[in-house]
Amino acid sequence: MVTDVFRRFLATLGMMMALLPLCCHAQTRVTIIDELLRNGYSGGTIYVECDSKIKALIGEPLMGLNSSNEVSVKLPGFRIQAFSGSQQGDRSVAEAKAREIRSLFPDISINVTFKSPVWQLRIGDFQTSGEATNFMKDFKKKYPALGREMYVVSDEIKVVF
Repeated sequence: MVTDVFRRFLATLGMMMALLPLCCHAQTRVTIIDELLRNGYSGGTIYVECDSKIKALIGEPLMGLNSSNEVSVKLPGFRIQAFSGSQQGDRSVAEAKAREIRSLFPDISINVTFKSPVWQLRIGDFQTSGEATNFMKDFKKKYPALGREMYVVSDEIKVVF
């Protein structure tokens, strides 16, 4: 429960920090620190202490901001591992299965990675294990050939805002 609340807080904070530069005018760069220090929010006084290098970074576009103005953050989450192998030729096996899966589910993220000595094929960016498990059940119906190899794993996921 606490981890879900914390994960959602981090996602919201990341979104706010990422979108802040998009909302500001080009002439005046207002950061979240400037907004917090502005009087009149709640009648209280807020003091922010941080290194000047950190303050300079706040309000800058995130690395996740791409040409389509898509903002993303990386958070702990879950994926479905659909394949892993350490034999010669397993890279091509993982990539072939990724192409098949992409044809069935074009909107779901698919990651083929090499973590020595294993090639892994992981599917999705799920914030909870329940979401991943439900998707895996539907996936097994459409692609039963991978059914016995699939299981839910913890991983760093990309959350898009």
